Amino acid sequence: MNSQAEHRVPVDENALREAVAGTYWRSVRVVEETGSTNADLSALAATSDCVGSVLVAEYQSAGRGRYTRHWESPPRSQVAMSVAVAADVADAQAALGWLPLLTGLAVVDGIREVSELAPVLKWPNDVLLPAPGGTTDGIGGRKVAGILAELTRGPSGTVAVIGIGINVSLTEAELPVPTAISLDLAGAEVNRQDLAAAVLTALSRRLQQWPQDLDGLRRDYRDLCVTLGHHVLVQLPLDEQLEGAAVEIDSTGRVVVEDVAGKRVPVAAGDVTHLRVTD
Repeated sequence: MNSQAEHRVPVDENALREAVAGTYWRSVRVVEETGSTNADLSALAATSDCVGSVLVAEYQSAGRGRYTRHWESPPRSQVAMSVAVAADVADAQAALGWLPLLTGLAVVDGIREVSELAPVLKWPNDVLLPAPGGTTDGIGGRKVAGILAELTRGPSGTVAVIGIGINVSLTEAELPVPTAISLDLAGAEVNRQDLAAAVLTALSRRLQQWPQDLDGLRRDYRDLCVTLGHHVLVQLPLDEQLEGAAVEIDSTGRVVVEDVAGKRVPVAAGDVTHLRVTD
C-alpha cells in the first residue's frame, strides 16, 4: 500500500453515528462502494420512510452532478454522501430553492470547524477555496465541493435527497478539472470522518432554520456569496444567455441579474445550465 492509500483511512460508521447522535440524522450508513448515493437514497425514499437517513460511500462509480454530469474520484479521497430531508412545506415555491443553498452554508460551516480554511460560495451551490496559481473559476477560487438536490415522493411524502461531494485528499493529477481543488492542496490535512460529522451537524442546525427563518439563511448566504457584485454570463436552456451584474439573492434563493438595459431578471438554479463570472 502506498503512502497516499495509507493516508486515506476509512470512515468508521459507528463513530460517525455517535458523532451525530441527537441531530436531525436518525440513520447513518457507510458503504465501501456504490454507483450513486443520491440514486440509492432516492430509490429508498420511493418505498420507505427514509427521512433523516445519511448514506456515505467510500467510492462512487457513477457520481452525479447537475444536468446528469458524471464524476469519479479515487476511493476514500472525498466525503461523498447523501441525506434525506422531509420536503413537504407550506410554501414550497419559496422554501425548496433554499435546500441546496443552505447545504452549501453547512459545508462551509463544517470545513471551517475542522480547518483554518475560509471557503466561500458561488451561486447556487459550489463551495470554493482561494488558491494561488492554477486555473480559477473567474472569482479567484477553485471548487472544493459540490451539491446536488433532487426531489422524490414516497410513503412519507415529498423528500429532498441532497448529495454532497467534498474533495479531501485528491492530488493535482486526480482533480477532475483544473478549476477544482482539494482540502489537502489548500493546505489542510483533514480527517474525513471528522469532516463528515462536522458537515452533518452543521446541516442539522441549518435545517432548524428552514423553512421558518429564510431571512436568516438569506443573510448568511449573501455574506458568503462571492458571485454577488460580479459581471456574469448565465447559460440558459435552448442556448439562451443572460449577461449582466449579479446584484442580489432574492427571497426564494434565486440570483438576480441586472442586464445592460437595467432590467432585473431573477434566475432559479433549476433554470441555469451554467453561470460564469466574466469580470
